[in-house]
Amino acid sequence: MSADIYATMTTDELIQRFANTAKRVGSGWTGTFLRPESERKAQVRELQAMGAELRARKPIAKLRRLFEDEDRDVRGCAGAQFHSIDPQWAKATTAGLAYKVTVREALALRQRVLEGPPPGPALQDMTIEQLINSFKDACTRLYATTRFLSDEEGGGMDMAAYNDVAGDSYTIAKELAARGELGALGSLFGDPLITVRQRAATYGLPAMTAQSIATLEAIAATKTRPEAMFDADAIREFRDGTYRGVVGTGG
Repeated sequence: MSADIYATMTTDELIQRFANTAKRVGSGWTGTFLRPESERKAQVRELQAMGAELRARKPIAKLRRLFEDEDRDVRGCAGAQFHSIDPQWAKATTAGLAYKVTVREALALRQRVLEGPPPGPALQDMTIEQLINSFKDACTRLYATTRFLSDEEGGGMDMAAYNDVAGDSYTIAKELAARGELGALGSLFGDPLITVRQRAATYGLPAMTAQSIATLEAIAATKTRPEAMFDADAIREFRDGTYRGVVGTGG
């Protein structure tokens, strides 16, 4: 179908056709692809033509229906096609597909990083339970910096944000250590979020060595980056006596 035909369609018609075509074409997100290859290539060209027409119109609000479509192939195609006109939602859509969350969940996690820690009492005035909850919040924000927040150029992880949030979990762990309560981090070793488990086990090494190493080794075995890389370093440093934990400068 020619680009001229797409120009005569309403935006709603064009968006619906884009979604239907994306479902037929398939993508690496689902591992299903239209066959034969010649037919797939023809449909991809149609998707590109529809995408060009939609980018020219810039119906941002309506296009976001594609970013939230229940079909992963539709979301994947939309994330790739409309990055130039709606970069924040497009990035969140692609990251959401990669880490199995919705676009709105990805956006919410990104916003948590930007907003910083929730308001509350000073660390020295917190109960142990409050410190553990704050530690978990800090680790959740740390997780988000590695998945849902890129640098200003969009080229990779925002290291400034990562280092800032990493400092939050370190400061909380240091407060727990000062009270002789590092063992309280053990309650987080079974947390579903990998960054929470990783940071809790890393800082918990002096107080719960066997459990911490077991947790870190399990994470390292997943090869999930960056957590698995950090775990291998923590285990090596603890065993060779160079581990500094919350006694040193953190990180």
